[in-house]
Amino acid sequence: MDAMTWGFVGTVVGATASIATTAITNWNTFKISQNTKIQDREERARVFQRETLLELQLELRNYIRASSLAYRADTKSFKDTDYWGVALPEGLSDQLLELNGKTSILIQRISNDDLRKNLSDLKSSVTNCQMAKNEYDAGAYYIEFIDLYGKSSEKLGEVLRNSY
Repeated sequence: MDAMTWGFVGTVVGATASIATTAITNWNTFKISQNTKIQDREERARVFQRETLLELQLELRNYIRASSLAYRADTKSFKDTDYWGVALPEGLSDQLLELNGKTSILIQRISNDDLRKNLSDLKSSVTNCQMAKNEYDAGAYYIEFIDLYGKSSEKLGEVLRNSY
């Protein structure tokens, strides 16, 4: 083979190698970019969950406190009047309504299924206590929701710690 043929073969091989190198580099850059986007999205989701869990911790504490105050107000009212189900003081009733809504929204944002179920059970128990027809049922639900609150708080703390 003469020099011109070798020159042509060398040019074709060199161009092919250059094109292949460029394609591989572009593909790797694309994959790195995709991985970065996925990692950014996952980090944003973790941050959102962390912020939601922190907000829920505070709102849940306030909700349980207000619900306990409502139970005590009902109990006191029952002792004074022998009638269960007297209306709560206006400020407490409004506070419970607002905290109930906030807590419900935050619970639905939780991605951990076990925690969301625990919190939903807790909220149901609190609602049952507030809607009880007599002091015996209310007392039973009160004891139940205090117990569930302790368990849910532990689970919430565990999930929160694992999110860091």
